Amino acid sequence: MHLYVGISLDGYIAAPDGGVEWLNPYSDARSGFAPFIKTIGSLIMGRVTYDHAVARGYSNFGKMPSYVVTHRPFTAPSRSVIPFIGDPTELVQQIRARHPGDIWLMGGGGVTKSFQEADLIDIWSVAFVPTLLGAGLPMFPPAAFHERRLRLARTHTYPSGVIELRYERLEDASAGMKAAAKR
Repeated sequence: MHLYVGISLDGYIAAPDGGVEWLNPYSDARSGFAPFIKTIGSLIMGRVTYDHAVARGYSNFGKMPSYVVTHRPFTAPSRSVIPFIGDPTELVQQIRARHPGDIWLMGGGGVTKSFQEADLIDIWSVAFVPTLLGAGLPMFPPAAFHERRLRLARTHTYPSGVIELRYERLEDASAGMKAAAKR
């Protein structure tokens, strides 16, 4: 599962009203999206993110299976939007069994927190945007999850000052030792 998100320097993924218009001046950073999306077979978003997208006129998510993690049932506008109530681990297992390609964890903070707590994220691509919002929806709401060490896999700086960092999961040292002992 691949978390791919833009974030303000002070840690917010959206303004207090859920808006992301503050990202508009940094359109050059969108050039990294085309190669990323080619690797994706499905996406997961939280209900708040979904509701904000629909309120701003983005209700057509195309044919890509788009799972909306929610506690409140709703009528999906198309067959590609799939409401999900339940355990994040179960959802990831279902998606991997049904759809090729990687899973894009789109956000927001609450759903990211749930998938991080379940230790389901393998890749973190975070684009730090040179903007301070002062308030908004945080990337990582307060949560208690186990420490996770990551490996920096790539960096890219865009002319606008956006810096994209890609981190990947490190194997636990104990898992590596167990695999070496089996050889």
